[in-house]
Amino acid sequence: MSKRILLPAALLFVVAAYYSAGYHQLDEHFQILEFAAYKLGLAEATDLPWEYHERMRPALQPALAYTIHRVVGWFGHTDPFTVAFILRLLSGALTLTVAGLLYRRYVPRISAGVRLWFVLLLFFHWCAYYSGVRFSSENWSGLFAVIGLLLYPLSRSGDPHRFTGAGGHSAFLAGACFGLAFLFRYQVGIMVAGFGAWLLFVERERWTSIAAVVAGGLSALLLAYPLSYWLYGEWTLPAWNYLAANLIEGKAATYGTRPWYAYPVLVFLRGIPPLSLVYLVGTVGFCWWFRRDPLTWMVVAFVVVHSALARKDIRFLYPLIPLVPVLVAGAATAWQRRGADGWWRKPLTRWLVALSAATNFVLLLAVLLRPAASEIAPARFVNQAYPGAATLTGPDAEIIDAEGATARYYGRPRHQIDSLSLVRPGSCGPAPCLFVTHTRETPAPPAAGKLVFTDRPEWIDTVNLGGWADRQKWWYIYEFR
Repeated sequence: MSKRILLPAALLFVVAAYYSAGYHQLDEHFQILEFAAYKLGLAEATDLPWEYHERMRPALQPALAYTIHRVVGWFGHTDPFTVAFILRLLSGALTLTVAGLLYRRYVPRISAGVRLWFVLLLFFHWCAYYSGVRFSSENWSGLFAVIGLLLYPLSRSGDPHRFTGAGGHSAFLAGACFGLAFLFRYQVGIMVAGFGAWLLFVERERWTSIAAVVAGGLSALLLAYPLSYWLYGEWTLPAWNYLAANLIEGKAATYGTRPWYAYPVLVFLRGIPPLSLVYLVGTVGFCWWFRRDPLTWMVVAFVVVHSALARKDIRFLYPLIPLVPVLVAGAATAWQRRGADGWWRKPLTRWLVALSAATNFVLLLAVLLRPAASEIAPARFVNQAYPGAATLTGPDAEIIDAEGATARYYGRPRHQIDSLSLVRPGSCGPAPCLFVTHTRETPAPPAAGKLVFTDRPEWIDTVNLGGWADRQKWWYIYEFR
């Protein structure tokens, strides 16, 4: 892999890790960082979401966040925002490493006319940066599942319906990575099961090799099992608790349901046309032309089972993002080999390719330069500007808000969250009260408040054509004494 590709990609991952602060979805914060905050003594058990009390979430990622927090503390004051940046940086480094491994394994299989687009999708795909810097269960589970696939020793095959070539060197280590992927996110076990089914029914693998995979997976599970006791204070099986709560008791469905065909629609809309069409067509084409490939069995199993479940969210498919370049480039290669060279030279095709590339460039810029969650900016301001006692009040006093949980990781020990009734003359001293609101409307704080923070820049009024900026939600913090 050329340094002319790796170095710019690495730099962009650093930029994305720095600016893409926050989270894609609240679970990424509350079920990792807030769990770590509890073990660090920054939060009480009553502050945590219901998933903690059900003992149903994996302990591996909270343990990693806890460890990084402690290591940073060896060098002085531990800034939680610095720790979160380091976690995003580690995520980006892992994502880039997996992209490099995929390049080495699959580039010999890609036709010369598609190879450039394969490289661009691997190293400069906007989704890879958006999801790739997330210290989320979706990202880390998908990456370790891919590493497990690449580690498994596969021999050469002349099967025209198989795309993945020879490679890998350890069935045991492959199983260990599959086990870790499961511990990051249980649902990735469906991908692992798809790979296992491929080994049994397509590859007809020797039982000794299958036993080595199982041994590696069980070893990872057993070695990490004490972390559940560390997190919950009792010996329990979080994976079983998760299954019982979400599938048997049906709690997952209470957060909304969609029909079985929802995922293609979600991918089309959230993936941004015309790029989303590339994802859909490429995946379907790969799975058809290479239906005896392990990737096909992993992807199809994952999508079919998720489609059968009532609860659906586009982020549930994020573990597949590292594989998108292989699926698309593999399908394009198969298409070219089946006599589609003339189609590639048509003006319409070139126009669609150019439009897709331009769309990816715009989305990549947006991902690199904007936070994933707007809540981080006001949370950082309160943390840094008020290191002592302060009371947060107002309609959005919690800033990072989840039903039944209170965010403590980014707060200070002497920060309190109280009701709006506290904000009246003379009720706040000597520590300040901070009225926090996130609104599209003109803020209406109580009298005598001083605006100390807003993420709405002054210059935006000069480009507020048609009042588009007035229709956006902005954060405002007012101080009272």
